[in-house]
Amino acid sequence: KDNYTKDNYTKDNYTKDNYTKDKDNSDNDFDDSNEMSLTKDKKDVKTQEVKATVFGSHLFTTQNLTFEPKLNIPTPTNYILGTYDELLIDISGLYEANYKLKVSPEGTIRIPNVGPIKVSGMAIDNATRTIRSQVSKIYMGVSSGETKVDVTLGNIRSIRVTIVGEAVRPGTYTLPSLATAFNAIYACGGPSILGSMRDIKVIRNGKVVSSIDVYRFLLDGVLVNNIALQDEDVIKIESYKVRATINGAVKHTGIFEALPGETLQNLIRFAGGFTDNAYKDKITTIRLTKTEKTVVDVTEKQTSTFQLQSGDEFLVSTTLNKFDNRVDIRGAIFRPGAYALEAGLTVKQLIAKADGLKEDAYLNMAHISRKKVNQIPEIIGFNLGELVRGTAPDILLQKNDSVIISSLFDYREEQSVSIWGAVKSPGTFKLVENTTLKDLIFKAHGFTEMASTDSVELVRVIKDQQTLLTTDQRTIVKKFALDKDLNILKGTGDILLENGDQVIVRSISGYEGVRMVKVDGEVLKPGSYNITNKAERVSDLIRRCGGFTKYAYPMGAFLIRTEKVSPIEAKLKGIMAENAKKSLKSENDNSIDIKSMQAPGLGVPLNIQEMDSIQNNKSVSKAVKELYNPEGIVGIDLISIMKNPGGKHDINLEEGDVIFIPRELQTIRVIGEVLFPTYVRYSEGTSFKEFINNAGGYTEQANKNKAFVLYANGSAKGTKKFLGLKFYPQVKPGSRIVVPEKPTQIKNKMSVLESLSMLTSLTSALALIYSVVK
Repeated sequence: KDNYTKDNYTKDNYTKDNYTKDKDNSDNDFDDSNEMSLTKDKKDVKTQEVKATVFGSHLFTTQNLTFEPKLNIPTPTNYILGTYDELLIDISGLYEANYKLKVSPEGTIRIPNVGPIKVSGMAIDNATRTIRSQVSKIYMGVSSGETKVDVTLGNIRSIRVTIVGEAVRPGTYTLPSLATAFNAIYACGGPSILGSMRDIKVIRNGKVVSSIDVYRFLLDGVLVNNIALQDEDVIKIESYKVRATINGAVKHTGIFEALPGETLQNLIRFAGGFTDNAYKDKITTIRLTKTEKTVVDVTEKQTSTFQLQSGDEFLVSTTLNKFDNRVDIRGAIFRPGAYALEAGLTVKQLIAKADGLKEDAYLNMAHISRKKVNQIPEIIGFNLGELVRGTAPDILLQKNDSVIISSLFDYREEQSVSIWGAVKSPGTFKLVENTTLKDLIFKAHGFTEMASTDSVELVRVIKDQQTLLTTDQRTIVKKFALDKDLNILKGTGDILLENGDQVIVRSISGYEGVRMVKVDGEVLKPGSYNITNKAERVSDLIRRCGGFTKYAYPMGAFLIRTEKVSPIEAKLKGIMAENAKKSLKSENDNSIDIKSMQAPGLGVPLNIQEMDSIQNNKSVSKAVKELYNPEGIVGIDLISIMKNPGGKHDINLEEGDVIFIPRELQTIRVIGEVLFPTYVRYSEGTSFKEFINNAGGYTEQANKNKAFVLYANGSAKGTKKFLGLKFYPQVKPGSRIVVPEKPTQIKNKMSVLESLSMLTSLTSALALIYSVVK
């Protein structure tokens, strides 16, 4: 059933969704056949893709365009009333009354005390006059104007319109009575791929009452013949008659529909006209014949008479990317670019057009790049200076000539000088003529604070051929003495620099910046301190910070040192690290499982490359990185240092050192291969083995011979053996006892029987290969 009801349509509540399609023509007929529905869906998708290439098809597919009828407008005077239309009758003046009446199926309305009035089939203005005439018989003053009768349209009825022909969704549609032909065409999805947009007919009572051309709306913005629909109207979308394609230099390319008799000029208009670079003198046409295709050339004058045929394809070419009167000039002139080739134009005249030569123009040589008649390029060289002065003949230019004038700098080698050492901005600078030593130092923003200005060196490469042949010396070194303000003390700082010169400014001998160390923990004045001299030691620093607190544990003190390296030392360490990586990778891995070295299912060892891939490169890199880590702990005996200042234990301080003095420690930590790793209370006189027993004793994997003690100050002592006896290290407060694991042994070694079996299999395989080859 239709979802339409009589009261669906009012002037204010109509939406696009009110369009409905009768059940007789709906897609529900295919609900019982999945295969047919799937075929229909594929067909619809294909239709939409093809339609997108036809000009005008977007009009009915875009979501941003709608042709819904406008209902919130004053009642049209030519609106024809029908069954179920609602009339609002308002009587005012000498009498007050309001009536809301619907047109009955018999075509009448009934006004109380007036009786039935036939209005069906009347225009709204005629119906209004009839109603006033009948009302005036009951209500006085209507004729004189003292009583007014206003008739307006309330809820509107629906009409049924049938759409046939080449529509996307043909069928019967229920529309509001104010709908026009375009509303119905939009509701059915517009013409299909075979449908015409130029010939859509509205048929009423068996006669064509309107013919719609969609292109008139698309091109001119005029809805011609868009008549209001009536109940039982039929809209027929005819098949297209002529379609032609146009591509190339037009504003809108694609497929366009034409009416019989229309010409190429109409098609160009449909495409928006030519683009700016279109070649209009000849349009290439590909036309279908009965058996094949043919090419037709259409001139611009013939476009108004060349009639279109269905299947025609037109190509509008673009103008050639070439000039018929251009020359250009480039290089050391003030206005380089293209210029018009006038009759008799010469090189000298072209230079004058370009506002003349620049000061750096190279006068000894210039050239013209020209193409011969057969397009083979050639170069014409000439002396530019003589041509400008008039001592050499001028050269007549030809079409597409290019005059190139070089600069002096094009022939000069790039020249530079360098300055290194104690200047604020060392580096290489471009050499400008008459640059002096002082100028170069000024470009480097002057000396730094540590610069030794009394010994500035200038290194110059010897370029004299005679000198190079008679001596082994290859460079000259000159020394200059300046002050911070670049005043000359000895020699001359105004010496002119040459290409390749290098200036070296050395630092003051013995100069060092502020060096800081840090003391933390149980001292009276912890914090950062400056190293006052190169011979300052740990004992000196402890005295400067006020000595220990009463809670200090000097035996557990340690020093953290971060190694400071110069760029050269850093490069050396990098080379050593790479060598260490190679050395570690070349060593055999003693913990490889023999089974892991066998090919799966064969019992045959892998090849050497596969064995090498088992090595863990990441572990090697990590080990090397830890080996060359610049930061580490230095074990110090602070008690001995303070008892004997300046002795062998009292080491010199370095920049960045951190000394930490902990609180007195009362525990020992036992870790590694023990049954219960834990902290154990320190008791003087307790032996190494007793601490192990307090942690549950050794595990089966414990390597007892390698057990060691790590003291609080960062030093360590291991277990020693002598004549079969073990000597364990002494344990002190804050120490850590570490019991390592036994090294992993090679396991799953092949037995004698397995080795014999593999050898037998290998011999059999060799015998088989030998017999086949033989």
